[in-house]
Amino acid sequence: MTPPNPSDGSTDSDAPNIEVVPLTAAFASVASALHAKGFDDAWDSDAIIRLLDVPGAFGILAYRPGDTSKNAEDQPLGFVLVQAVLDEAEINTITVAPDARRMGVGRALLKAVEERLQQADVNRILLEVAVDNDAAIALYQQHGFAEVGRRKGYYARQGGDKIDALVLERLL
Repeated sequence: MTPPNPSDGSTDSDAPNIEVVPLTAAFASVASALHAKGFDDAWDSDAIIRLLDVPGAFGILAYRPGDTSKNAEDQPLGFVLVQAVLDEAEINTITVAPDARRMGVGRALLKAVEERLQQADVNRILLEVAVDNDAAIALYQQHGFAEVGRRKGYYARQGGDKIDALVLERLL
């Protein structure tokens, strides 16, 4: 079990057993379904595969292992897609299934990304996040990310509204 984090309201009873594995093309449809639960402009399987094919790109999938004694299947919880170039990386997207939020999935994904990037001698991670995504901003701040910029009207919302993105950075 993932230990609870008092700062995010999780408890032992709601914290899933989280495993992480490389996100490969074989899991693209799973990742696409997760992305659709978290974003209005979700990426389809082909888009995810194309990104994974870019040099320096990788993904990580988080899941809850199934219980074979109960004939329960693995449950996808979230994923992250990253692209590294030389000593710098950008998180292109990260999403957690709505029913798995505030249970440590985002933390597990970020930790796995940071470990992989440190092994590759990457020393800087960047990402964009909508200014109104308070939960994600709090998670990133807990992981040492700090605001380094803002992109005006970066995200388009359903209905045509535009919202700014914060550009966040973490040095490894």
